[in-house]
Amino acid sequence: MTISSKARILLIYPPNDPEVKKRGFNYSIDDCQPLGLGYVAAALESSGYKIKVIDAKAEALSIDKIIKKVVEFNPAIIGLSVSTPDFYTAVSLARQIKARGDYPLVIGGRHISALPEETMEEGCFDYGVVGEGECTVVELAEAILKADTSRIQQIKGIVFRNGPKITRTPPREQIEDLDTLSFPARHLFPSSEKYPYLFYNKSLSVTTIITSRGCSYRCTFCDHAVFGNRVRMRSIKNVVDEVEMLVRDYGISEINIIDDIFPLRRERVEEFGRQLRERGLKIPWICSARVDSIDPDMLKIMKDAGCWMVVYGIESSSQKILDVTNKNITAQKIEQAVRWTREAGIAAAGTLVFGLPGEDRMTIRDTMAFVKRLCLDRLIFVIFLPLPGSEFYRRLSEGGELKNGREYRKEHDYYFPRRLPFIAEDLTIDLLKKYRKKVYRDFYLRPSYIAKRLFIHREFKGLPMRIRSLIKAIF
Repeated sequence: MTISSKARILLIYPPNDPEVKKRGFNYSIDDCQPLGLGYVAAALESSGYKIKVIDAKAEALSIDKIIKKVVEFNPAIIGLSVSTPDFYTAVSLARQIKARGDYPLVIGGRHISALPEETMEEGCFDYGVVGEGECTVVELAEAILKADTSRIQQIKGIVFRNGPKITRTPPREQIEDLDTLSFPARHLFPSSEKYPYLFYNKSLSVTTIITSRGCSYRCTFCDHAVFGNRVRMRSIKNVVDEVEMLVRDYGISEINIIDDIFPLRRERVEEFGRQLRERGLKIPWICSARVDSIDPDMLKIMKDAGCWMVVYGIESSSQKILDVTNKNITAQKIEQAVRWTREAGIAAAGTLVFGLPGEDRMTIRDTMAFVKRLCLDRLIFVIFLPLPGSEFYRRLSEGGELKNGREYRKEHDYYFPRRLPFIAEDLTIDLLKKYRKKVYRDFYLRPSYIAKRLFIHREFKGLPMRIRSLIKAIF
């Protein structure tokens, strides 16, 4: 037997709150399968490793329960997929794992891709995967199991501890042909019931797919540390093969395409719809788009292909704020895109970010009034976090405006922050929380909105879960 056929590798998606509280509005937004970890798991499994995945968010596991599962599985290698809000929970988890055994610990994901050396300075991780991980982890796992130090030093796209020294290797080339990747190893994750994804769906058998990697736009608040700014696309045949598999093997009845921007090429969206129809896949789907990436003809094509909702990054109605984010859009374009979307018979959702540089009480109040006029079908609100790997993070760090980044990240949650590393002038964290509650109350508690959801769209499935999660955000 080869080393790989015997070795056990445990992959962990850590909780984003040390106390793992009951699911609230933040979980209702983000409780989808972590596709990055799924792709890595599939790559390792295809190479012969025995893989176990612990999704601590979906299973609401405490760190003690995770440790128990680690000891029971007794892996040869442990990998953690970590974003910035999860980072210090992951550090705590990693230290407790190390206290129970000398497991080699590998960290991947957005945080280390943006801050490789700083991440390794925590001292609890042995290796870090920078950028796309599918090819890197397979090479790294084999070298770790063979204790081949010289080979480890030659692997591109990693950072590792060599005694007190932190060594980073040259970057790995991006994966050009995304069709060569195995589909995410969804069979290793909890069932779809654990991922209701409430505020982006209309059924409860929903899952996410990604049809491309990279984004050519350069919004200053976005982190492109993993996939970069060059767009690489899967073939539509490969995408529809995955959709067909999801319907057949997992009973999925709705798809959320989580590309940064799906409708970039008209002919690609047309081909997607054509192949779905040819295979008899009448499955509804949603996607994200820029307000300047669509027009009435594109929306008709999307509607004919099964699209029922588009999520737009609105962020703000203030031109001052939109300009500082480098989105190159206007409030008029936002209004036009939402109007076109509704005229096409597609629901329109929007995201808002409050607290961006230059924000003040007036810009927030103007945006709140603007959103009411838009008559959106769904609304997501976040408080600004300067993400490592983003242009804002670089600017605020260099300008000395970012307060003790590490210390503040320990207490940050995207939707329920306790402290923030950056607060725009004239604002406070308490004021931003107050605005958050008011935005949700004014939007979701309108009688007309409730009536439309119940009697027109007949969204009864998951209604109790939606109500419970909203209560946590509103009151």
